[in-house]
Amino acid sequence: MKLRDKVFNAISTLKLSGVKEALNRQLASPEFEEMGFLDRLYDLLCQEESETRQRKIAYLLKQAKLRWPNALIEDIKYELHPSLKPATINELAQLTWVDNANHIIITGATGTGKTYIACALARAAIYELTPVLYFRYSELVLQLVAANKNEKLVAFKRRLNKAPIVVIDDWGITPLNAVERNLLFELIESRDRKGSWLITSQYPTNEWYDAFQDPTIADASLDRIVHQAHNVVLKGESIRKAMGLEGGAS
Repeated sequence: MKLRDKVFNAISTLKLSGVKEALNRQLASPEFEEMGFLDRLYDLLCQEESETRQRKIAYLLKQAKLRWPNALIEDIKYELHPSLKPATINELAQLTWVDNANHIIITGATGTGKTYIACALARAAIYELTPVLYFRYSELVLQLVAANKNEKLVAFKRRLNKAPIVVIDDWGITPLNAVERNLLFELIESRDRKGSWLITSQYPTNEWYDAFQDPTIADASLDRIVHQAHNVVLKGESIRKAMGLEGGAS
């Protein structure tokens, strides 16, 4: 077997698809013949690193299950958000709030683009290789109850707490029963100072407390989030209405 074949066999065994692509490119291009060994090796490793990163991003996007997985910060229509400044979003995209285990709360009326902006920030985090999980508030409560009933609560909470960012979309004010509020409190408490929430809601935070139907648990739960959060308040008319859409970013 020729040395070239041995090299490619080794590359295939090690599953270095980026190195394989770059080496084929080098062998087919005369310009690489004048390059030194380390320069060519660096080119191979850069290609492998790039492909590994793209695979990781694709995996994290699939795992996150964002409502709008293609949302981009660059596509936010600031002209439809008179209260929103690009500098604010760009600063949040730097993820300092995640490093500090702080949170983001985005509030505004239906159709003002809360979910899109949340997904754009989440996607920006994923592109920095930060794991994210997305839940609608109502679905999260249901999954907590189901996990508790099926004796899978510990595993469910462990999965959530592995993610530095958990998105809760459309936080509501429907009254919680005793089981629901205790489970939600336990989840919030388990992530306190360990992970970040990215929450959207139609309702201002002062209206969230009554849903717990227990002032003590409400304060213990929400104070851990509200007092450590960056608040983004969206004002203006519905984006759906402005753009003549039946559905879309909420």
